[in-house]
Amino acid sequence: WMSSEQYAVTAQPPEALRSQIHSIRYTLFNIDDPMLRRMLQSLLVDRFHLKFHQDSKTGEVYLLERNAKPLALHAAKIPAGASESVPFGSIGFAGGKWSLFDTTMPQLARYASSFILHAPVVDRTELTGVFDFRGAQPDLEPQYSGDQSTSFKAFLAQSGLKLERSKGEFQTFVIDEATRPSEN
Repeated sequence: WMSSEQYAVTAQPPEALRSQIHSIRYTLFNIDDPMLRRMLQSLLVDRFHLKFHQDSKTGEVYLLERNAKPLALHAAKIPAGASESVPFGSIGFAGGKWSLFDTTMPQLARYASSFILHAPVVDRTELTGVFDFRGAQPDLEPQYSGDQSTSFKAFLAQSGLKLERSKGEFQTFVIDEATRPSEN
């Protein structure tokens, strides 16, 4: 059931804890604020009776680094009157072109790890901030599913970044037990 069912989570933090939340930035694969991540983790532990542990492993990793080309990423534009950028970051492939909007380098590394390489990716760019970048031209033969790693790596090269294979230590998240939640 874990691989076939999806759940929508709608929650509000308790009023007393809202002052401890410093950022509402999120993507489809990450929540930036550590307090919000802990709150979501607590909710999942409670609703799914989740038991888990973290483990350190050594093995193949990819390093997200700057390449020799000039950096083509652009600082994301903060809308007029806003105190921070749009809270939702995005990375996607549409019209045969890759693009990223309002995305940090740790978010880009997590995206590459979870959706492209299915292997740990470590951010070694030393770039801080939130960036936008659109691929210069569409792929000649766009692939909208399956292995998109070649296309994604070419996109990164255009932006001034690269993924290098390496050996290293990484953290894994291991689910020991979970049960289907009851309806609300």
